Amino acid sequence: MLLVDVYLDKSPIQGIGVFAKHRIAKGTLIWKLDPRFDRRIPVDTYEGESGPVKSYLDRYSYPDRRDPNYIVFEAD
Repeated sequence: MLLVDVYLDKSPIQGIGVFAKHRIAKGTLIWKLDPRFDRRIPVDTYEGESGPVKSYLDRYSYPDRRDPNYIVFEAD
């Protein structure tokens, strides 16, 4: 879950990007896993997907550092 104010805008790198609304001081916590909003998906479930769902998960999820049996899907 994002903990800072952000906005979406055209990215100079690719497509649309997420940008901070205000300057973020060094050391500020900007994101924290919150099971109310972020989803942990078993790797077996992820590996069983295909097509658009698999492509979406490939782009918007990442390995859970605490448990390699899960990926984290974040839709902030």
